[in-house]
Amino acid sequence: MSKSKSTNPKPTILFIQGSKPLPLIFYDQQVTNSIIPFDIKEHTEKFNFVIVARKGIPLIGTYDRDVSGYKNEKDEVPKDYVLNDNLYYRVNQIKEILNYLYKSSKVKKDSIFVIGHSEGYRVAAKLSEKNMKITKLVCMSADPFNRIAESIMRERIKSFEAKNDGSNQTEINELMNDYRNIAISKIQYKDKVEFNNWLSYNENLSFKSLQKFKNPLLIVYGTNDIGSIHNDLIPFLLPKNNVSIKAYSGYGHNFERKEFDLNEKPLDDSYHWDEVFKDVLQWLMSK
Repeated sequence: MSKSKSTNPKPTILFIQGSKPLPLIFYDQQVTNSIIPFDIKEHTEKFNFVIVARKGIPLIGTYDRDVSGYKNEKDEVPKDYVLNDNLYYRVNQIKEILNYLYKSSKVKKDSIFVIGHSEGYRVAAKLSEKNMKITKLVCMSADPFNRIAESIMRERIKSFEAKNDGSNQTEINELMNDYRNIAISKIQYKDKVEFNNWLSYNENLSFKSLQKFKNPLLIVYGTNDIGSIHNDLIPFLLPKNNVSIKAYSGYGHNFERKEFDLNEKPLDDSYHWDEVFKDVLQWLMSK
C-alpha cells in the first residue's frame, strides 16, 4: 500500500496488473518506479494505492534484468509462479487483500475502487461477482469474452488484411473447437499444470461475471488494441444502467499511440496512461 502522512481513512484504489512475471518495483542507477503504469505521486495524500505481488516473483527488480519478466538463477520463471499462474489463484489472492482492506481503519469502506488492466481485466471481472465490497470497478484493455475470442478476432483481421477472407479459417475453426471441447480437455489435461492458465482464462467469460456486479462499472480501451475490439459489444452484453464505456481513438493496449513526422516516418510511440487515469479518477469520484 502507498504511504502518506495522513492517518485518516481514505478512498483506496486496488490496481490489478497483467500477465507477466514482473516485480512490483524497478530501479536502475537513476530512478525507482513501481509497475503501476500511471503517476500516483500527486494523489497519494488523497488515495491509498494497492498492488498485489505475483506469487514467486521478488518485490524488487532491475530494468536491465527483469523488465521483460523475472527469471531465477537457472534462467527459469520460478515454479511458484507457474503453479499459481491462473485465474482462480489470482482471484482468491486478491479477494483476501480486498477483505483485509475492508477491515482496515485506513480505508474508507464506501470508497474501495478496483482497476484491472489486460489480464487484470479478467481477474477483476471474476473478483467482482456479487461482490459488494467493490464500490466501483474499472476493466481496461482485454476481451470481454475470453482469450480464445480474442485470438479468433486476431485471425479474422489477418484475413481481412490479406484480402482473403478464407485464409485464416482453419485457425479460426481450430480455436472454435478448442472452446467447444473445454470440458473434454479439462479431463484430458487435468494433471498438466501449464494447462491451468489456458483453462482458467478460457472457461470463464468475463462479461458473464460482470453481469453479476451491481455497482458502477467502467470499461476502458483503445480502439487500436485488437484484443479489446469486442468491448464495442458491451452495450449488447451488459445492457444495464450501471455500465459506462470510454474508448480512446487511436490508442493501443497500453494507451500508446503511433506517431509520425511530417514525412510519415514512424517516430517513438507516445504514451497516455496519465491522461487515461485522470479520466478514470474523475469517473471514480463522480456521484
